[in-house]
Amino acid sequence: MERSEKEIAQIIKRKIEAIKDVKDCHQVTVRLSGKRLDVNMHVLLDSNLRFEDVHRITSLIEDNTRRIAPNARVTVQTEPLEYSRPNLVEVVKKIAEAVPASRGVHDIHIQRINGKICVDLHVEVSANMTVKDAHAVSDQIEKQLRAARPDISEVTVHIDSALDQVSRELEGNENELRWYIEHVTKRFVEIKAVHGVKMRRIKGKIHLVLRCHFEPDTSIEHAHEISSRLENVIRNAFPDVIRIDIHQEPD
Repeated sequence: MERSEKEIAQIIKRKIEAIKDVKDCHQVTVRLSGKRLDVNMHVLLDSNLRFEDVHRITSLIEDNTRRIAPNARVTVQTEPLEYSRPNLVEVVKKIAEAVPASRGVHDIHIQRINGKICVDLHVEVSANMTVKDAHAVSDQIEKQLRAARPDISEVTVHIDSALDQVSRELEGNENELRWYIEHVTKRFVEIKAVHGVKMRRIKGKIHLVLRCHFEPDTSIEHAHEISSRLENVIRNAFPDVIRIDIHQEPD
């Protein structure tokens, strides 16, 4: 957890490229988004693999990535080795996210099967959307993809509930909060270390206590300013935190 996002990305790249059938792993990005890390990557696979094999390998990639970055949201975009065109992935993402009612796109897979290009992707929609409306979203995405790229022969759209994803993120709230604090404090170069994180439940809300280390010659005014900014960032990510006590200590 002491590693930077860039270092985590390099470790993930090496780990993924060691997996059998993975020919290359590139454009690996790691960034802190809200309460967790977002990990995105492009992976080149053998063009003769079946979709079942692609999904198996993708699951293995996700598992290996989360061993390095626990709780991360992992998006793997696969491409066949003989048809490496990142621009197609961007076209799919742009079209799918622009369709009304789409709340996000992830796990985009592009594969050449029997000489044909096949696209497989997941789209998040409101949990309150009807099956009929969700099917209409899927149809619209497929039609627009085929219109934009006539060389696409097959499109498979998986509809996910955005609410389900939010619910999953709320599980283990205290562990995520502790993990989040360890990472978000790295944004503040003035904070040299953080420890002594304690959480107390008060009528369903959270009282947070932590200790931040600053350079010994840092003024109290400046340390207080940094602490206030940190408090605001934590409160924005975790509205259930109603009180934060930050103790400033010399490093």
